[in-house]
Amino acid sequence: MQFKVAFVVLAAMLLMSASAAQAGDAAARRIIGFSPDGTYFAFEQYGTLDGGASDSGWSEIDIIETRTAEFVGGKPIHVVDESEEATLTLDQARAQAAALAAPILARYAIAERGERTALDRFTFPDDMVAYQDISRLEQVSQKWLSPIYDERGTSTIQLDQILAESTTDCSSSFDETQQGATAGKALGFRLTLQGQDGRPFQLLHEDKTVPGLRNCPTSYSLSESYAFAPDGKPAALAVLVQCFSQGFEGRDRRFIAVTGQLR
Repeated sequence: MQFKVAFVVLAAMLLMSASAAQAGDAAARRIIGFSPDGTYFAFEQYGTLDGGASDSGWSEIDIIETRTAEFVGGKPIHVVDESEEATLTLDQARAQAAALAAPILARYAIAERGERTALDRFTFPDDMVAYQDISRLEQVSQKWLSPIYDERGTSTIQLDQILAESTTDCSSSFDETQQGATAGKALGFRLTLQGQDGRPFQLLHEDKTVPGLRNCPTSYSLSESYAFAPDGKPAALAVLVQCFSQGFEGRDRRFIAVTGQLR
């Protein structure tokens, strides 16, 4: 009972911070949707840099081919001004990213379709959480979701943290007892679908190499999952993973969309 009360109080504190905060480098997200055949999925994440060289607003729109998990065009659409004289506001960054993404979204007819099948509501994906609260958010976020895929046999989406190769020196992201065993490594993750018997039946993602753009992650957790089942085709999945790392003034949060199709 004491644990439950403490958890509810923490959630309330985070929610108050999230609704009021306009600073801090914890991304919020907007789901754009799937293409009519489920081949493509798109979402936007956005925020304000946490006060290093720049306090620019920024926006990133990821348009992903669900079968291969590759970005359309090879990389996300990313708008930010990292100069010391940055004047780019959050609204301006989002408008510019939306304008760049519009022709691609129209080409593949990506729109609001599909359903959210699971959510850890204490990840507050709609909000930019104040940076002083991100570490607490990181601590309470969970590694599993229970989606509504009853007719397909999926009971759990499970995230496991693993070590993977890294081209970036991430030694500072590990504690002193780990550093000797983690040379050339970074924290990555594996994502599996598990049946009602608790056994994994489909691997959605497993890091072999951790990209430098993840900024030496300190942890991962699950936020939400989406599914869209076109007529006569396998259901397309999109699972939003929270990636935490050490930023200029505290923890940063970014979202990674892991996509796939149910076999």
